[in-house]
Amino acid sequence: MLSLIDCLDFIDLDSATIEIIAEHEKLAPIVAAELGNQLIADLRGIHALHLMHQDLMARAAERRDLAREKELRKIYDAFKRKYPMPRQF
Repeated sequence: MLSLIDCLDFIDLDSATIEIIAEHEKLAPIVAAELGNQLIADLRGIHALHLMHQDLMARAAERRDLAREKELRKIYDAFKRKYPMPRQF
């Protein structure tokens, strides 16, 4: 049986992004890893991942949880460098 760490070795997403997917979609991390792997396969999926990051940052801002918002922004900045927002899909 594969662990989450094993799965992360086979996909091109870091554990922080998997946690974003899991939190946003309310999924177990192992399921979020599989979903993330599918999403990075095309531009629509990459766009969806950008929206997940942005949504969680907005929620943290609404709660005035500045520490969480800062943490999410750092994760999102790393994600954006690797996967820029698609212009069209």
